[in-house]
Amino acid sequence: MPNRPALKILLLAGTAEAASLDAALSGDPRFQVTVALAGVTASARPFHGAVRRGGFGGTEGLMAYLRDAGIDLVINATHPFAARMTEQVRAATAALAVPMLRLCRMAWQRPDNAEWSSADDLPHAAALLPPDSVAFLALGQRHLAAFQDHPARLIVRSIDPPPPGLLPAAHWIIGAPGQTVDVEVALLRDLGVTHLVARNSGGAAGWPKIAAATRLELPVIMISRPGGASSEMVTTASNALAWLHQQAARQ
Repeated sequence: MPNRPALKILLLAGTAEAASLDAALSGDPRFQVTVALAGVTASARPFHGAVRRGGFGGTEGLMAYLRDAGIDLVINATHPFAARMTEQVRAATAALAVPMLRLCRMAWQRPDNAEWSSADDLPHAAALLPPDSVAFLALGQRHLAAFQDHPARLIVRSIDPPPPGLLPAAHWIIGAPGQTVDVEVALLRDLGVTHLVARNSGGAAGWPKIAAATRLELPVIMISRPGGASSEMVTTASNALAWLHQQAARQ
């Protein structure tokens, strides 16, 4: 059987699932992987595939890139809340008839003994937050505008230091989330937190803070994921890998 050229994959990354899939594809001669990063944080983990940084310039720019790079398959493994990028990927791949798979981890489910209030979006979450609360905002720097003038005492944890003027009255914690529930319990208790605000990102890395709030019986304002689920979607890197193997077998 003659050697077939490697399938060119565009892996839109930014999640742990994307990193796992990139590692699983490393060394497989059937695939040539380009990992696209939007550059949300100042530092990013190393990847096995070739890394492309920065945006594409909307749907038209992404279409031009897919054509120019000869991309055969697209894996959209961006954050569950990356609604605009997800729609651009859907539109661009549909227009060019490029097979696309959405890799999106499962959402968190409310524990039976937890007090959760569901918010449709960030402004709704801000409206639900009591003005006299001490709120831990587990949202990331790009999602804080709705809380700019909120009277609550705000606590924000961020990987990178905030730019000047971003919630200047807030208490900022620079660093990664705690890796265990006990660590997060101690942090929330020491800070006197009364409410936790979070997006339903899912995944193991962010769960300790949710479990900690549940243990402390703190109200959680949970922002629901945006709609528009893809018809071609899986929730694990292993399922995405299986899909790629099926695509390769069809060549």
